[in-house]
Amino acid sequence: MSVYNGWVASLVRKAADLQSARPGYSEHQTGLSVDIASATAGCTIQACFSRTPEGKWLNKNAWRFGWHLRYPNGKTSVTGYKFEPWHWRYVGVELAAELNLTPKITLEEFFSLPAAPDYAQ
Repeated sequence: MSVYNGWVASLVRKAADLQSARPGYSEHQTGLSVDIASATAGCTIQACFSRTPEGKWLNKNAWRFGWHLRYPNGKTSVTGYKFEPWHWRYVGVELAAELNLTPKITLEEFFSLPAAPDYAQ
């Protein structure tokens, strides 16, 4: 809750919704999503993580272990969230392999889902 509230404090709610899930809506609560950071590159939970050796390795190999980049670059209008190269979702090896055949495909596109949750007002 504090991550989301921190974004709301520094941004307006609409911008915060693009940056962080509201309390109760985070994929992390499913136990299927993780944030992966580099201990040495000085680029933790930032877009530059994609350019670190760890980020490059994940982009090339994570699918082999069942992981899928959840919020790829240029897909904000599809996912409802900004690019998060550190946020990976476990989807299983079979689905990850299928998703890997179409670079930068999102779960929303694959399953024909709408972007981001429709938050109750």
